[in-house]
Amino acid sequence: MTDFDLRERVRSSTYYHLARLFEPPGPFLRDERVLEALHAALEAVNRAAAEHAAALAEALEREGLERVRREHMKLFVGPEQLLAPPYASVYLDQQRELMGPSTMAVVKLYAEAGLRQADDLKDAPDHVRVELDVMHLVIERTRDAIHEGDWARAERLVRVQAAILQNHLSRWVTPFTNVIRTGSATDFHRHLADVLEAVIRQEFLEDAAAMIDEFQALKSAAMTGTTTTPPT
Repeated sequence: MTDFDLRERVRSSTYYHLARLFEPPGPFLRDERVLEALHAALEAVNRAAAEHAAALAEALEREGLERVRREHMKLFVGPEQLLAPPYASVYLDQQRELMGPSTMAVVKLYAEAGLRQADDLKDAPDHVRVELDVMHLVIERTRDAIHEGDWARAERLVRVQAAILQNHLSRWVTPFTNVIRTGSATDFHRHLADVLEAVIRQEFLEDAAAMIDEFQALKSAAMTGTTTTPPT
């Protein structure tokens, strides 16, 4: 396994388990050890986010699953007016409309990665859970393409990752998490906001650039014959 592949496995796990936290909370959080897996992924790469993840687990134990679930519905689902709408277009488009220009832009990026709404996305395309899940899926597809030696496809997927992060997640994470902190009555959701913002900030400022540099070095080595087999 290369250093690049190890980094990407950590990034993939982080996005996957963060996405699970924006589903209605249920027994799966404990059964699938979602918070433990998130903490483990973050511990070696993002100390601040890992500390928030640990606080998140403590808050769930203290406040209880049912209270956390009720608060999730108030913040993100309804049926009353949402306290923290989980849709990018609310924060990115001037008219604060669902399925606005920013949503159409991210749908095009999903198509570039070969993702289809009906098969791969189970909510509005700009829902925070969907954007996090897409990052997880695109990272996994990037790893697969590299393993198969399909460098053109891998490079396209790397560009999609960078575009989703730079043009979407990094632009709306702060206003979104600020609304969560303001509207939430639970420590669990305030810590969730902290984890999400810390992860996306480091991804935007450091990890994505390092990923691109490492990918280009790996591709160059493969193209010049320095490496003879793709990473496993």
